[in-house]
Amino acid sequence: MKFGIMNLFPVGDGESDHQVLRETLEEIELADELGFDSVWLAEHHFSKYGVLGSPVSFGMAVAERTKRITIGTAVLVLPLHNPLRLAEDIAALDVLSRGRVSIGVGRGYQALEFSGFGIPLEESKIRYQETLEVLRLALSQENFSYHGEIFHYDNVTTYPRPYTAGGPPILQGTVSPESFRSRGEIGEPIITSPNFTPLGIMQKNFSLYRAAMEENGFDISTYDLPFMQQVWCGESQEELREAAQAALTYYKSVGKVIPGSEEAMKQERSYYEAVAKNIELLTLEQTLTHGGNFGSAQRVIETIEMLREQLGINHYISWLRIPSLDRKAALKSMEEFAEKVIPHFRTGDPSDGVAVKAVAK
Repeated sequence: MKFGIMNLFPVGDGESDHQVLRETLEEIELADELGFDSVWLAEHHFSKYGVLGSPVSFGMAVAERTKRITIGTAVLVLPLHNPLRLAEDIAALDVLSRGRVSIGVGRGYQALEFSGFGIPLEESKIRYQETLEVLRLALSQENFSYHGEIFHYDNVTTYPRPYTAGGPPILQGTVSPESFRSRGEIGEPIITSPNFTPLGIMQKNFSLYRAAMEENGFDISTYDLPFMQQVWCGESQEELREAAQAALTYYKSVGKVIPGSEEAMKQERSYYEAVAKNIELLTLEQTLTHGGNFGSAQRVIETIEMLREQLGINHYISWLRIPSLDRKAALKSMEEFAEKVIPHFRTGDPSDGVAVKAVAK
């Protein structure tokens, strides 16, 4: 079992965007020392919901300040990028980190971000698909041509060439049952963050993915299967409720940035309307029980064990720096997770004890 951390880069009351970037970099250095395996950086634009516009550029600073942690994106909003420029930047990060890169990609959903870049939201699907296709070609081939609806290239080679042969792994953000099935059919790596999704639905989705992989000759045991949740780990009931309240505050903020029915593409309006309604009705108790993984180290361990058994996940990404949660409380939770949760899953692993030693330091 691998363990990662997630960073959204929100700016809370009394904070500055400069402070958020610097403090997050410090937290990632700490995570590297504590024994976490990966860090995942989110991309957002034009609001304090998330102030990191270029996870790949930030990843270069991470590469220079860490020794072992892998650097992931969760996710790059592909329709907002030029695929050749993005391929160059990803390859440079791969070189500087000596192959410690995983690229999570998605289509995006915030109308403000698309309008800010002058890109029609209704073009998101075709731009996503073509950018992904060009990105894969650029990272894996030294000379290629491509002709789609949006992008046209002849005899192009991007530099630097990646450190990793064929380029770093690319994982697609996946939500719907149809996407789990279709990506399993062609052996596509995925990443998902299904907070509030009932376990039965998650089991169905992961079963669809696993069955499609097996039916088409792919060995799922050779794949990373990451799963992301908001996490708070500790013993104090008062701090537990503070963490859940911070998570609830975050979820309420999501309702302000998802597309309204007039902004969303016609075929997706009902989905976004349902999401907004569910967020509006959220309670603190629902957040505690279904909004993430909150509780004592033992309870957090039990939840991860259940997810591993029921879904087959092997890479648990904990979003410990919950937006609006006091930073000291979040760092304390991170250390508790590293000291008590990670070693539980590493019995017999040569790296067992790394987290505990780092905390003691």
